[in-house]
Amino acid sequence: MDTKLINKYKKYAATEEAFAVLFVKKHLRKAQGCWVDIINCRQYEMSEDQLHFRYVNGGLFKRKLKPKYPPKSDFTVNGQFDESNYILMVRAITWETAHLDIEQQKSKRVSPLNFKITGVSYDKNKGCNGYFRDDAPPEIKALENDLSNRTNPLWDRAMKYVNEPEFVYKIKSVNLYRTGR
Repeated sequence: MDTKLINKYKKYAATEEAFAVLFVKKHLRKAQGCWVDIINCRQYEMSEDQLHFRYVNGGLFKRKLKPKYPPKSDFTVNGQFDESNYILMVRAITWETAHLDIEQQKSKRVSPLNFKITGVSYDKNKGCNGYFRDDAPPEIKALENDLSNRTNPLWDRAMKYVNEPEFVYKIKSVNLYRTGR
């Protein structure tokens, strides 16, 4: 097992760029069968989901090089197959092959299919009136009359009806284009 390669890959896999590649693979059908070259990207800082991006710009290169994976037998010890280390090695080799292939194509002035994907995150409940949601029972809604008085035992049930921000993420636009070099 190539520990240097795995360590480089692990470092990369935690980057914004690595998540941008996954984002593109998820939202752009044309990325199938291509290497994804990220030019720039920006995640939504407040989102807990690392696949929420304001934008991702980059290029798609047709796969010319094929990764050469080690045999599974190299990851079998005493009849036990170490699947997690095998998968990690396969991903590291794929990542290395992608970067090598992209660099070779760039040096030959191959023009990729460029893309720009933009997304938007917004509060679904923005503009909702009232402290409690519309589906709250009338006795819970009556608590709105005096929000500073929390002595009513209904408050235990009422908290699940509070009108809290609920953020939704959507793809706003996908643009594909070619540029001449």
